[in-house]
Formats: sequence, structure tokens, C-alpha cells
Amino acid sequence: MGARDVLERLPRRLLDSPYTAGVSDPMADLSQELLEGARQLYLEFYAHTANEAGLTEWERLTGRTPAQGATLEERRQAVVAQLCAGGTANAALIESMAKALTGYDVKVTEHFSEYTFSLAFYGDERGFIRIDAKLLRDSVELVKPAHLEFVISPITWGDLEEAALTWAGMEEQFPTWGHFELLFYCHPKTT
Repeated sequence: MGARDVLERLPRRLLDSPYTAGVSDPMADLSQELLEGARQLYLEFYAHTANEAGLTEWERLTGRTPAQGATLEERRQAVVAQLCAGGTANAALIESMAKALTGYDVKVTEHFSEYTFSLAFYGDERGFIRIDAKLLRDSVELVKPAHLEFVISPITWGDLEEAALTWAGMEEQFPTWGHFELLFYCHPKTT
């Protein structure tokens, strides 16, 4: 309920008074500014919503130095990656970290004989997605065992068939091969 809504509850004789208007209008404006400030302060307490002041503090707390020219969103993602990097490096940790960074459900598949593990993405709808693969790779490198190689599952012919994508459809949807190479495939979630 806003400050002006409260004024509507006053008796008519007070609402019509010039003294009430003279005091209530500036007070309503001030209370609205304070409310917006409180809402903004609340956002600073979370790394994924913090703005410049809060993000600078998050970077200090996590020991991160922002890359030259990094946007607020890139800086937020780097802090979130650092926060997710704690704990025992197992498939569950990597899945939760990747989900925090991409917003998609993730499944880790371990290939023991090849000393690798890979990630595949799952969402509400199948299709091609763009993620910040460099940030994801850098973040996983922070926590993975050094002897294992990390692979993000590339798009396969099976993915193209599952998406019912023809050559003509690819040419229509992706102007160049370079656009297509930056994408990953999101599989539908299984219940």
C-alpha cells in the first residue's frame, strides 16, 4: 500500500484541507523514495541482483577482480561462479553450479575410461540455447579434479533430428555457421 493510498482513508474534511495537502504530498513523495531505496538495498544483498556498490563488495568478499570492461551481468556471473565453487568437487556440485550459471537443468555424465566428464542441458522445451560457455568452463575449472577433462556436450545429429531441423531450416534460423557453432542443445526434461 502506497502513501497516497493511506491518504484516501482520511476523513473528507482533512482531505480537503490545504494544510493536509501541504504536508501529505511531500511526505508521500519522501516515503516513496525511501521505499524504493529499501527495495534497492535488498537487491544488493544477493550477488545475482547486486548493482555497482553491492557487486564491488561481493567481489571483495570472493577475492574476484573484475575483467577490464566487464558488464555488470558478467561481473555478477563471475561472483556467482566463485560462490558456487566451494565444496566437494562431485557431479552434484558441478550440476548445481552449472544450473546457477545457465538457468538450465544440467546432467553430468562421467566417462571414467577417458578421464572426462560432460554436461548436457535440460529445460522445459527442447531447442538450441546460447550460454556463456567460457564462464561455465572457467567456473568448472575452479572445482574439477585436475586429472579430468571437462567437455560441454556439443550438438549431435541426433539433436538435429530431435529438433526436426532440416538444412533449409538451419539456413533460415542461423544466418552463418558461426552463429550455429555458438549454440548448445537443450533437451526436454524427463519427469
